Amino acid sequence: MHSVATLTISDLWVERGESDLLNGLSFSARSGDLVHITGVNGAGKSTFFKALLGLLPILSGSMTFNGESLAQGRHRFLNNVLYIAHSAGLNSALSVLENLRWYAPDCTRDKIEQVLTRLSLAAFSETQLQALSAGQVRRVALARLWLSEKQIWLLDEPFTALDQTLIGLLEEKMAAHVASGGMIILASHLPLANLPYLQVELSS
Repeated sequence: MHSVATLTISDLWVERGESDLLNGLSFSARSGDLVHITGVNGAGKSTFFKALLGLLPILSGSMTFNGESLAQGRHRFLNNVLYIAHSAGLNSALSVLENLRWYAPDCTRDKIEQVLTRLSLAAFSETQLQALSAGQVRRVALARLWLSEKQIWLLDEPFTALDQTLIGLLEEKMAAHVASGGMIILASHLPLANLPYLQVELSS
């Protein structure tokens, strides 16, 4: 079980190019919560993740983790975070197994291969990523969820290129994570019919 954690976003505004995004976004989440961020393309879903990770400056507002401003304690927040972006964030020249062993060096090969079997990737463990389909690459990226002990998952469009079987498997994994005291902030166009969540809608 994870310890109790809280994340509070208050009146957040971020500038991107000539546009102000997020429009005073505010919400709070704690251990055991799944936050579903929705909004049309360009509303700022990926921008929000980048601001949260410290990759974009904020115009105004505040973000706190366990009562501490992220401006001062972002490293403590990041130590608890697994971020899976819309892009895979993997090395296409490496094999599936090499990518996951680089990400999780403390995991045994047996553990990684169990996860690959779970995600129907066992036959591709020695295959370079550049030879895989978009759906297979997405599954490799998501395999990190099964290998990580991070409490907070930031997931940007995680269902992209997945079939219904894999979507169901991912939803099961997310349900187990929040049940163990994890926190998930997820941006997706798809509804979450099988999971309880707090919806946060971004306006364009």
